[in-house]
Amino acid sequence: MKNKLLARAMILLLTVFLLGACVVPAATVTPTATIRATATPRTAPEFSEAVEAWHLLATQGDQVWPGWGTTRIPLLIRSREFDLLVGHPSPPEGFNALPDVTVADQPVYRRQGHLVPVPAATAWEVGGVWSVAVPTRAEFQQAIDAQLGKGVVQLDAASYVRAIVHEAFHAYAMTVIQGNVPNFGADVDEGEMIQQLAALPDPDRPYNAEGAALAKALQVDYQTVHEAAADFLKLRHARRSESDPAIVAYEQMTEWVEGLARYAEVALMKRADQAGETSINYQAGTAVWQQFLTDLAQPTSSPDGFRGRYYFLGAGQAFLLDRLLPDWKSRVLSEKISLEDLLQEAIK
Repeated sequence: MKNKLLARAMILLLTVFLLGACVVPAATVTPTATIRATATPRTAPEFSEAVEAWHLLATQGDQVWPGWGTTRIPLLIRSREFDLLVGHPSPPEGFNALPDVTVADQPVYRRQGHLVPVPAATAWEVGGVWSVAVPTRAEFQQAIDAQLGKGVVQLDAASYVRAIVHEAFHAYAMTVIQGNVPNFGADVDEGEMIQQLAALPDPDRPYNAEGAALAKALQVDYQTVHEAAADFLKLRHARRSESDPAIVAYEQMTEWVEGLARYAEVALMKRADQAGETSINYQAGTAVWQQFLTDLAQPTSSPDGFRGRYYFLGAGQAFLLDRLLPDWKSRVLSEKISLEDLLQEAIK
């Protein structure tokens, strides 16, 4: 599992959360949290933005996913040669409290070196507690510049918070399922699977058709939403009519893991402008939603590589389940049911 998470962290580093909202001019951030004593100006803004992520989750998280908002997810911040740990109930050996430094009334712990080998946003198990691991925004920006070229992408405060809340859902889900990700019937080597899928004739067209069908289903009225959901499932079944069962398992697993996190992230960012006073310039909820529908309609354009299409397709199914099966969230993690199986159940 740790190797899979590291692979995903590497992918996130390379794609640097190019979520549409990330390609923006550089922004000046005014810290919103009270950070006292010896925290340096270089790290203080990152603490402040981490607190903003906690604030979003505390005020809006339970409206997105029951239980998510009341779960305080620890934050592991990579800062130069140190790891900084905030909000952890029992820091592991090697972390020492920084005297007179608190963030949102939480003590800050520091250790030499890094638990996560690369500067990436990911969920990581720290001392038995699933946490969000992320570099400082300045170091994340340096990694982006190294990969894409200086000035190509500016990671603003809102995008940094968005990265944190995305990984906060992963950490929450991993806590609920105790780290046991379902394989939906087959253990798959992801690299080999993506090569196999990418080698298929015209690999993008059917996925874009599915994405467009989901985007349509999310915009039709209640009288026709069941029919629109059925149209999506028909397209999916037709594409898979002669598929290897391992392909089905891989797609269901990726949509379950990454689609749910994308769903939670988008749903929370839709509500970010309702979360009260903040110095962060969030997009309006309507703009967040419209961008998601645009991305969903052409999921193969995702900057997250081939697997990125499943982020959008999974999230699209999750938003559709909000309309068709209101209690689906109470079952999808605990029962480890695929999103498409829940959709099939909803339209019977």
